[in-house]
Amino acid sequence: MVFKEKKQENTVIDLAWDHLYQRLEKDGLLPEKNVVKHNFLQSNTLKTLFVAAVLIACIFSGWYFTRKTNLPDKELLVLYNEVNAPTLATMLEDGSVIYLSEQASLKYPDHFAEDKREVILQGEAFFEIKKQSERPFFIDTDLARVEVVGTSFNVKSDHRSSFLLSVREGVVRVTQKSRRQALSVKTGETVLFDSEQLQLIKTTTGFDEYFKRILFKDEHLKNVAAIINMHSDSIKLKIDPEIEQRAITFTLSEKSSIAEIAEVICLALELEHARQKNTIYISKQK
Repeated sequence: MVFKEKKQENTVIDLAWDHLYQRLEKDGLLPEKNVVKHNFLQSNTLKTLFVAAVLIACIFSGWYFTRKTNLPDKELLVLYNEVNAPTLATMLEDGSVIYLSEQASLKYPDHFAEDKREVILQGEAFFEIKKQSERPFFIDTDLARVEVVGTSFNVKSDHRSSFLLSVREGVVRVTQKSRRQALSVKTGETVLFDSEQLQLIKTTTGFDEYFKRILFKDEHLKNVAAIINMHSDSIKLKIDPEIEQRAITFTLSEKSSIAEIAEVICLALELEHARQKNTIYISKQK
C-alpha cells in the first residue's frame, strides 16, 4: 500500500494574524498600548464562532496501522497533527469534516468507494460525518470497527487495552475485533471496552475542547468556508468560484468573528472581501 502526504499549495502560515495586528495597531484600534498580541480577538463583543451542535464525534488513542483493513490496496492520503498543535480541521471529499487532536493521524482514500466510506485513525479525532444512507461510514482501529448508523458519537481510548464510545445523538454500531462482540449504542449511552468485553452504560460527553483553537493546514478556501459556516448561526462566508481551490494555513480562535477571519484570509492571499447583509464575499482583488 502506498501512502502520500496531503498536497500542499499556496500555503500561508500565521503571519496573516501579525499583519492584521500591525494594521489595527497602526490605525489606533487596539484597546491598550501594551496588549498581548492577538488578545483583541478575545473581546466580549466578538461572536463565538463554533456554536452549533456537532453531528458526529469520535476519539481514539495510541493505535497503530500495522494491521489488515478493509480499505483497497491503493494510495491513501495521510493527515497528521503535530505535538502541542491546535485541533486540525479538514474536509473529506464527501463533505465530512474531521478534527484531529495533537499527534493524531488519519489515513483515507482520495476518493471513497461507491458502496462505503472507510478511514483509518490513530490518536484522537472528532468527526462530523455527512449522512449518506447508501454509503455507510466506517472507522477502523486496532480494537474496534465503528460504523456510523446515526448522526453523532464520541469515542475515546487511552491505551491499546481500553476503549470508550459515547453517543450524543443517533445510533452507532461498535464491533470489538478479538471476540467479534457487537453493540448498537444510542443517544446518551456509552460503551466501554473492559476486560476484553464491551459494556454498555449511561453517560454524557462534551466536545467543546475541540473548538477552542482550530488549525486549517493547506485547506482549500471552499472547505474552510464550509466548515466555518457549519458552526456559525448568522454571518456566512462565500468564496468566489475562481479562488475556491486556493489553499491556506492559519489558526483561529472560537471567539474570532467571521469578519476577522475574512480579513485574515484576504491579507494572507491578497484577496478582497465585501459584506452584503449577512454574507461576506471573498474574491480576487480588482
